[in-house]
Amino acid sequence: MAVIRGYIAASLDGCVADANGGLGWLAPYAAADAGYRDFIDRVGTVVMGRRTHDQIPSLGIGWPYAGKRVLVVTSGRGASVHPRTRFWTDGLPALVDHLRGLDDGDVWVAGGATLLAAMIQARALDRLELFVAPLLLGEGPRPFPASAPGLKAMTLNRVETLERGMVRLDYGLDYRPVRKPPAWPRPALAAISGA
Repeated sequence: MAVIRGYIAASLDGCVADANGGLGWLAPYAAADAGYRDFIDRVGTVVMGRRTHDQIPSLGIGWPYAGKRVLVVTSGRGASVHPRTRFWTDGLPALVDHLRGLDDGDVWVAGGATLLAAMIQARALDRLELFVAPLLLGEGPRPFPASAPGLKAMTLNRVETLERGMVRLDYGLDYRPVRKPPAWPRPALAAISGA
């Protein structure tokens, strides 16, 4: 059974792209060794949304997923930028079932933010490697909207400091409900706040 992973960069304020959907803000961090080679070697399938797919030619890097199966989640048809790409229109539950049945490597949910949030909401994402860049974008898509239920807790597996102040957070996702902590007694809260 495939492990479904997220591997994504975000600004300190949680944006994965700028307000126009651009990724140029990541350029200063390109030299940081985020372990991408080791990560991509474990991946057999890359899943992305239509906007992410359509942005690839504008990045000027050629096809970055050589030798990988690529599924583009979309509600419509279109022309692929690469021959090994398949457009997926059968919905998220069928996609998750399909991905779980794969046994030729991990699955990478490459983006965008909407798809990543949907995978979390569907309780499908198993691991998340989040690379936090030390800058504030202010606006832009976020992969963890407050309105998306589903994720209850994460287990922090590892923290790593990278070049230029970037931080790598490696999480395991846990969809079991988190027990509500007991309420603090009012006298204890008053003592802490100095009231």
